[in-house]
Amino acid sequence: MFIATVAILIIPTLPALAVNYNVGPYGACQYNACSITISSDGTVLLNVTPTSSGSCTIQNDTVSVFTENPSGYILSLNNSSTDTSLRNGSATINSTTGSQTGPVALTSNSWGYRVDGVGGFGSGPTTSQSNVSLNSTLFAIVPANNLTPDTIASTSIPANPTVNTQVWYGVCASTAVSSGSYTTQVTYTAVTN
Repeated sequence: MFIATVAILIIPTLPALAVNYNVGPYGACQYNACSITISSDGTVLLNVTPTSSGSCTIQNDTVSVFTENPSGYILSLNNSSTDTSLRNGSATINSTTGSQTGPVALTSNSWGYRVDGVGGFGSGPTTSQSNVSLNSTLFAIVPANNLTPDTIASTSIPANPTVNTQVWYGVCASTAVSSGSYTTQVTYTAVTN
């Protein structure tokens, strides 16, 4: 059995430049700044039973953002380190070679993310799948933490009520991969506009 784990780290941040006084709903933005909250379902487990030609599993995480900021927010993601591989000691599963603007189908022994309707991913709908053959669903690399994060959602109005974004993770593994648990950590960051 092969298990890929994508652990989630969440960072809510305030804007570099706060909104003007008296802007936004009454009481929503105090002391010249609007608050923002972010949460997710947490760790995503991608259990795969490898085959000689490659087997894939796709699961999702729901990222929720709330802010009364009248200009909305930007939600982004990146890897928590410069190493974008899934790791099991010295064994690795490499990231896909696709990007958000040019995603590609996963190949054997690769992993990535997608958000329906963003960049070049297409509208979907993506669904949870376990131990399926390689397919044409498009994925992108989660950018390393020393690169610009990928924007996965944004609004120009308040996120009140809470706005949910489905982030899908996929991994494909062949029998060339050692069994065990492979992990990485992804960081979500929400910033008010």
